[in-house]
Amino acid sequence: MSTSGRCRRSETQGIVFQRPLGGACPACTGPVNPANDACICPPLGEPENLTIVAPVVFDEAGINLCKVVELPEAIREQRNLEAIELRVVDIDFNIHPGGSSVQTLIRRPNCVRIHLTEITVKFSARLLDANCRVIDEICFEEKYLPRHESDEEFDELTNPVSISLELYTPYGVSFSEFGPCCKPTISFLGFIDKHGSNNELRQGIVAQALAKVVNLDLEDGFAAIGLTIYFKSVYFVQYKIPHRGLCVPPKALPVEEAASACVEFVEGDLLEQSIQPLELCCEPKTIRGNRRRPVTDPTPAQPCN
Repeated sequence: MSTSGRCRRSETQGIVFQRPLGGACPACTGPVNPANDACICPPLGEPENLTIVAPVVFDEAGINLCKVVELPEAIREQRNLEAIELRVVDIDFNIHPGGSSVQTLIRRPNCVRIHLTEITVKFSARLLDANCRVIDEICFEEKYLPRHESDEEFDELTNPVSISLELYTPYGVSFSEFGPCCKPTISFLGFIDKHGSNNELRQGIVAQALAKVVNLDLEDGFAAIGLTIYFKSVYFVQYKIPHRGLCVPPKALPVEEAASACVEFVEGDLLEQSIQPLELCCEPKTIRGNRRRPVTDPTPAQPCN
């Protein structure tokens, strides 16, 4: 048990802890000292600085793959098609016994080895004409890293049976299953909203991918698709940032003039939080009237405009 903070023992509530006070309080005067109240003088924050939790990349490595694919019929039938713009929306890394894996190295506990084979990549293809206008958008999927060298898509240099790389993961990896043996996983930061690790930034190993049509043969209906996958070890870390007021989002305005109080409100400013972070008694922008008693802000930082 830490002894850095103050604590007292209670017969009915066990041990009650009180967090240490800190920060910068410009109003520690008067009959009530705000410095004695953690709700007014937060231990971590200051009127000029806020504490945030941000994802930090501790290590990163990327790989390139490429294969020739036969374009889906829905793409081959398009008229006036001149170019294809690709976006990777999802990757199934096929993590299971006999497939891809994430393994901790025996003599290097702060590193893992990522082994990939037979992964499934889902693409969103934006079809463009000669003037770069969008004709259509079609989704399809392709497999990379075939399991056997006898596969017709196998290529020792551009699309081998597997790839392996090591990543520095000092704080561990994320898991898809919990039990006697945890199952490590790779979170893919993609564009599909579904239950699982896709499109969610998590601690551990996170992957992102880019794709490009490096050669296009519309006459025969084939394309060489290059795939870049970035692997990152990401952990959330606390930082202090200077605070210069809240960001005000822009609001779209209707064309017609206001004809009632409700219409005037709809056309007016967006509602905002009434209290600035770590400031008290800031006059709310959204409240009008004479019933409010004026209150002096004991911790002023910036004028409330």
